[in-house]
Amino acid sequence: MAETIHIGRKIGRIRELKGIKQEVLAAELGVSQQSISRIEQSETIEDDKLKQIAQV
Repeated sequence: MAETIHIGRKIGRIRELKGIKQEVLAAELGVSQQSISRIEQSETIEDDKLKQIAQV
């Protein structure tokens, strides 16, 4: 069985390890805190959005 990579959960963990709040990440990306929450609950994320998050 292949293990599913839950990219949103990984983003959330990395964000927490770096001490960044969802509100701060949202402000950096120009989106709402609710959008960040939805991203972190998603199993997949668009490549361009992932690149933006990685740059922050």
